[in-house]
Formats: sequence, C-alpha cells, structure tokens
Amino acid sequence: MTVEYSCCASQDVKRTLVKIEDAIIGIAGLDQVFEKLYTSKKSPDDIDGIEMVNLASFYNYIPNDKVEAYAEALMKEYKQFYRNMEEVKA
Repeated sequence: MTVEYSCCASQDVKRTLVKIEDAIIGIAGLDQVFEKLYTSKKSPDDIDGIEMVNLASFYNYIPNDKVEAYAEALMKEYKQFYRNMEEVKA
C-alpha cells in the first residue's frame, strides 16, 4: 500500500506501508531498493537485514533502537517481493 508523503523524501518517491513491531510505518523508496536488489540478482539469501536497513535509510529515518525490528520487517517484505517476481518470470 502506498501513501502520499513522508518527512524525509520528496513527494515523488513512493511510500510502502510496512508493519514494524506493532506499528504500520510508511517506508519511502522501498520499491526502488527492492528493484535494485532484484536486478542485481540478490536473492533474500544473499543479503541481510542490516544491508536492507542501510539501503532504506537513504530516504527514511530509522531509529537506532529499532534497527533490528526494521531489518526483520524489511527482509520479510523483500522475501515476498522476490517470490512475486520469480512467479511472474515462471
């Protein structure tokens, strides 16, 4: 699901709603991060959550005490994205 804006990214950057712990957070540019990883032929097994957080933090503020929670949630989202892309190819 996309939303209209965030504090850290321009209005032309798509936002994706992601469940992180008990909150729904709008993550800007996540589609770009996933596309970049996928076109680089990185499966979910080839990356870790911290790398994903580092890439997502370009457009998003991620609190230091929530890095692990973001890492877990973003990896879950990327696994789903990757599965969907692989199904389309098949």
